[in-house]
Amino acid sequence: MEPSQLSEDQALGMVVAGACCCLVAVAGFIALFIWWMRRASQTPAGAAAPAPVSAPVGAPATSPQPAAPQMHLSVLAVAFDVSFRGPLEAALGAPSTATDAVTERVQLVHRACRALLGIEPGWRAFGYGEKDLGDLTQAHESYLRAMEDFRVRCAGTSDGGPLAMLMLIVATRTPLLGVDRLDERAQVRSVLEDRWRVEAAHLLGADVLWTPDVGGLTEGALLERFPEMNLLKR
Repeated sequence: MEPSQLSEDQALGMVVAGACCCLVAVAGFIALFIWWMRRASQTPAGAAAPAPVSAPVGAPATSPQPAAPQMHLSVLAVAFDVSFRGPLEAALGAPSTATDAVTERVQLVHRACRALLGIEPGWRAFGYGEKDLGDLTQAHESYLRAMEDFRVRCAGTSDGGPLAMLMLIVATRTPLLGVDRLDERAQVRSVLEDRWRVEAAHLLGADVLWTPDVGGLTEGALLERFPEMNLLKR
């Protein structure tokens, strides 16, 4: 049938059908493009996607490797003779030379570790905990929950005791040095020296907390508020 012989309705129908075909083709192209981009982001340029490897017959099945953690959260606390509180507060209150928030947090970690290492004779108790988190949203929420928990427990007034405590909370992209004993001074020193080397490229967040806000606490009051603390060997 010649185009001139088409009725108006038939011509309109052909136009609509042609437009639908074009839309389907465009949609298919977009879907293919998205699939290709995702695949390209998963496979390095110039490298072929690895073929599945079958385990030899009779070989034990291997478990899938866990995802690398997105954040390493560590908390350390050092209780010390309250007579050393003045020098610590002066060191932490020194003016910052940072020009951005990340550098300021790095300097805070470095000053806290340097100050605590400087009063080693006054150390009395130590606490430590760490956690690897694989999901950034979960990591952020865990960091905020930890901060809130420690703020609540650190709050309170002095009872006139001989001890004060400084807590350092650090969130990093990679794991930091940990401990396997909480009563050995050498391990406290090693952990503080490790945190002193933290770089801006690895730091996600950091803060310090005091307990009590001013003055000191008795040993019993400190351990009741923080049962995870261990007395250090003399």
